Amino acid sequence: MENQGYVRQFDEFQSQAVANIIGDFSETQNGRYLLVVPTGGGKTFTAVKAINELFERGLLRTGNDKVIWTAHRTELIVQARETFEKYKVKYPERQTFTEDVIFLMIDSVVSSLADDAIKLVVIDEAHHAAANSYQPIFQRQRLGILGLTATPSRHDGQPLEFERESFSIGFPDLVDLGVVLKPEVITVQGGRYSFSSISSEDCLEELNNAQRNARVIQSLTSNHERFKKVIVYVGTRQHAKDLCQQLKTSPVAELYESINWVTGEGNSRGIDRKEFFGAEKGFERSIIVNVDILTEGYDDPSINTVVMARPTRSKLVYMQSMGRAIRHDPGNPGKRAYIVEVVDELPNIRYRIDNRWLYSDISDALEPAIVDRQYATESEFNAQLTSVYEEYGVDLPARIHPEFRPNSRYSLLLFKFYKGSGVNSPVFEHHSVLIDNDNRPRVSNMFNFLSERMQSYVNKSVNREQVFKMIKIDGIRGVETEKKRTLVYHAMENAAKVMENAAKEADVLAEARPWITFVSFQRKLAETALDERIRIFLKDAVNSEEIIRRLTSGEALSHSNLVKIPLPFNGSVVRICSDNEFIQTKELVDR
Repeated sequence: MENQGYVRQFDEFQSQAVANIIGDFSETQNGRYLLVVPTGGGKTFTAVKAINELFERGLLRTGNDKVIWTAHRTELIVQARETFEKYKVKYPERQTFTEDVIFLMIDSVVSSLADDAIKLVVIDEAHHAAANSYQPIFQRQRLGILGLTATPSRHDGQPLEFERESFSIGFPDLVDLGVVLKPEVITVQGGRYSFSSISSEDCLEELNNAQRNARVIQSLTSNHERFKKVIVYVGTRQHAKDLCQQLKTSPVAELYESINWVTGEGNSRGIDRKEFFGAEKGFERSIIVNVDILTEGYDDPSINTVVMARPTRSKLVYMQSMGRAIRHDPGNPGKRAYIVEVVDELPNIRYRIDNRWLYSDISDALEPAIVDRQYATESEFNAQLTSVYEEYGVDLPARIHPEFRPNSRYSLLLFKFYKGSGVNSPVFEHHSVLIDNDNRPRVSNMFNFLSERMQSYVNKSVNREQVFKMIKIDGIRGVETEKKRTLVYHAMENAAKVMENAAKEADVLAEARPWITFVSFQRKLAETALDERIRIFLKDAVNSEEIIRRLTSGEALSHSNLVKIPLPFNGSVVRICSDNEFIQTKELVDR
């Protein structure tokens, strides 16, 4: 019973996602759509639900039409097969259509596309779909395509050729729903390095040194009671092996049952990768050091800690790595999640991902600056919003003050433009676009579409207004006139030019960066405001610390309810639930 809350939340948003997918393919059978659900949100299960419903409704004909499910990794194909089996178990009363689904690695898909029975292709981890190996799928105009991804934003600037998102939900929304855990971020100081590339193996190997590794080990040692099962991400195969060896000869070895490494070429056990993962899942306390292996297709809900011991500019890589730790664990209702960030001084790398990106909902392709503002009340929110407008020089007529809704999430995109010459330096102001629950999908779609293509647009000198005609911008205040669209476009264009000429640090455009700023307004309750009666209520709860953290951090909505469920032998577990869930629970208890 302790897991029913977040299971129901899964069902609620997945039902909406399935309805959107069905609606899109009902309208255009050969449409190309995206399902965007962050890691841990169950995008594979959602897609399985959608496929079965497409067959149930006759949009796909069982026995005649076929679906290809494809991915670039064996683990993803295995996970998809297993998810169809889980669907059968969860919905035994419903017909399943697994026999109409063909599971293929991407390099085996082309030879099957000529079959007229193939009506739909599902691309798992669709952010890879810009690769050449996927293009034959998109060239078949008669095919419907459903892409699954944690984020539609690619850090390499290549566009994803889908028409639109059928359904999208952000990481903050999954946290608010209680579907995933919000991780606690712990920082470890790395070192100072002069290299300028974080994609070069030679450069990344500089991070493989005894002193930096010792700092990672110290963090694991001092937090071993909290860090139960750990995944460490490093940049090179040699680093994985060396760090693993250093861990085994340190005090950490006495604190964990298993310490091993895995890379694309093998693992420290010298066995098949599937066997390796199966063995690791059996431990209660373990550490796995890996290189880009445990980012996709690996699901072990008992993992509660991720160590990011390599720098990354990719929001996608960060979120996928973090996703290993934030899943609920059915066997541990009080689970807490931790992200350990190893922060290095890398002076030639202007931009580095950080945990605030989890709340951005926008592409990081143009490297916007991220600003956090917190508030507890409506008056504080308005004061913070006014303060941002003042600080960034937003014209009074352009300042939008929304009708405040306690359960809405607010953000602000700021686009810098040249205002005129000052006494000693040029004067810049900002044009703003306010983001709320109503317009977030449209604003994100507009910003992401432009971000991923702006480098190409700069090189081709495309017509600005023609570009905006390709984007659904109806109802977005801040881009309703050509003048406003010009301010948005020019700021993004300048950000792209700075990136293209990153080496020219003296460039005027570079000196004026950042050209884009994203402000995240986060609601937070003061811990002192927590009612003493709530503290007494939580006294014997095994997950009291987690509930207090969620209440005081603003994760829990103001109208939430607390339900205490006794455990079999001693103590209790407490759940935060909505009004509807509370009413259903009360009716169940009354019966």
